[in-house]
Amino acid sequence: MAYTVLESFGLSAEEAGLYTELLPLGDVPVIDLIKLTQKHPQIIYRLLDSLSAKGLVLTEIRKHRKYVRAEDPEVFKKSQEQKLEALKALLPELKALQNKPREATVRVARGEEAVRNLRRRAFDELPEGGMFYILSASGTRFYEIMGGTLDGIEKHRVKRKIRKRLLAFESQRKMLEKNEKWDLIEIRYLPESNSVPSSTNIFGNTVAIQIWLSDPIVIMIESPEVAQSYKDYFGSLWKTAKQ
Repeated sequence: MAYTVLESFGLSAEEAGLYTELLPLGDVPVIDLIKLTQKHPQIIYRLLDSLSAKGLVLTEIRKHRKYVRAEDPEVFKKSQEQKLEALKALLPELKALQNKPREATVRVARGEEAVRNLRRRAFDELPEGGMFYILSASGTRFYEIMGGTLDGIEKHRVKRKIRKRLLAFESQRKMLEKNEKWDLIEIRYLPESNSVPSSTNIFGNTVAIQIWLSDPIVIMIESPEVAQSYKDYFGSLWKTAKQ
């Protein structure tokens, strides 16, 4: 298992094997390592040179003897973090090059995790100071699904200064006043008392329709034109709704 994971970081099977053998040895003379592994010296020196070039083995000369030591495994985590930061910096340039489809892209996901992932995605994708719209609040079902994850997601939204506008029914006022306790939220209420089995989120170029079945369905439509039409519709309802 460990070998397979290490190979995913670009190590060969031989390199992964030697690295894991080195970990419990600490500082060890190369000659002792050769005896311990019972491999040909040329193979050991080749693998050590390769691991050293990858920053996974440290070498030191003491009294004309060469000692080696495996680098702390945390180096793999740091390497991945550096790669991720480099990718984040490059993403805007890559997105600018992307040939985006003119037609709307529709994706469908099912399950409670799809609901949680949608909210995380919205607050990650929106720019700081952006606006997140909710048309037809979902009632208690949403809060049951989000559970303890909602507080952290909402704090992330507030930290990024993303505002939230929510259109709900008058019958949901008490429930929302109890649950929507974070900053940067505006709620207005529509007079209809009959709830509907779905709610719509609008953010950026995405419209997400959530259907509240026992196994929720999330339908995501990605289109600037569709998103703008929903924002316009939301705006017209917002003007007539009560605070």
